[in-house]
Amino acid sequence: MSQFNLSVVITTYNRPELVQRAVASVAQQRRDDFNIEIIVVDDASPCPLPKFMETDVVTYRMPVNGGPGPARMQGLNLARSTWVLMLDDDDTLEPDAVSHLMPHLTAPELQQYPVMQFARTNGKLSGDDRVITFDDYLGGSITGDFAPIFNRRVFLQTMLSYPNNRAGGEHILWWRLAMDYGIPTFSKILVTLYDDAQERLTHFSSQIKKAADHQQLAEITLAEFGAQLQTAYPTEYQRVCLARITYSMLNNQCRSARSYLTTAPLGEKMKSALWLVSWLPQPLIKKLFLFYRQRQG
Repeated sequence: MSQFNLSVVITTYNRPELVQRAVASVAQQRRDDFNIEIIVVDDASPCPLPKFMETDVVTYRMPVNGGPGPARMQGLNLARSTWVLMLDDDDTLEPDAVSHLMPHLTAPELQQYPVMQFARTNGKLSGDDRVITFDDYLGGSITGDFAPIFNRRVFLQTMLSYPNNRAGGEHILWWRLAMDYGIPTFSKILVTLYDDAQERLTHFSSQIKKAADHQQLAEITLAEFGAQLQTAYPTEYQRVCLARITYSMLNNQCRSARSYLTTAPLGEKMKSALWLVSWLPQPLIKKLFLFYRQRQG
């Protein structure tokens, strides 16, 4: 029987217990006809990687902490299989996930795409499984998180990559891939996303700590997609502009925030309120941000 080859890349930072769980969930799927390569990329954690029960796990430690994007790209470069599934350390594979993947990854009509994706537990796709576009993302047809499976050779030929940003920002990559190539997307849940990590990149306190990275992310988004958002998706354009202003203030760049306010597509009351906030002391700005986020839920 011919073997089905798959590489699974798990990126991690300072969460040894979680990455052990993630690795175990992948190793449990191995069978005689499943050749699954497991690669763990550590993003220069202050603590060493744990010892894995599985002796053939490939490990790589990044020389400096650069965020999830560079770590994921390193995993893609290390992978030896045609298809590469990308997981975070707080993910686990659902039982029989690889069995479900096999017919999709061997389907001739899907070989042209740089990436396809399957739902995590919070991922939602309206309508049937299909090749989604940029408009599906911005129109709200796809929400939550999906696990990407890269056709390694095809993806690397696009010269695209994960953003080099410590706050993540993989949406920029998905938007570009969806716009230029389309992404085959499936609502079948293959990955469980846990929320038991002590600190997540999307947590409010983490957003303050990484305000500079979130500011940069908003600036990258506007540079790459600002024209399309302003024309076709003004609400999303407004949201990203507001994010740039907010994180500029949290990053102690209030003068820049006031400059951005002059052209931001916000109401006059909102502009006036943010202009006043920009003159407040940094500790108070941060407290107001936390209060606002917590009220939003």
